[in-house]
Amino acid sequence: MWLVRELLRLVVRIAVAALAALALAGILAAVGSGGFHTDARIFCIVLGCMLLAMAGVGQGSNVDRYMDQSVTKVAWGQIPGFDAMKRNPEDPTLAPGAAFFCSGLVVIVLGVLI
Repeated sequence: MWLVRELLRLVVRIAVAALAALALAGILAAVGSGGFHTDARIFCIVLGCMLLAMAGVGQGSNVDRYMDQSVTKVAWGQIPGFDAMKRNPEDPTLAPGAAFFCSGLVVIVLGVLI
């Protein structure tokens, strides 16, 4: 069951990234001097490369260390009776790098096909 849930979350993240890329490309085309096809192609390829770079950061980065559970609890406080930072250890989750990687590939392919 967790596999289906994580795959659906991945598909939603990819769709959101693709729609955001197209929306921002449309805004860029309306403001810029080039046409939609040229602006959308360049923007999608650049955004896709940025997503691939974000996927390459991986775990153990500065942000990951900053968001350490104990540091975050001290900084944000803790809601009595509810720990929002703790996950169920029996439910595996998809790494953020996988979502960034798949989204980056889809957005680059979208940029090439426009």
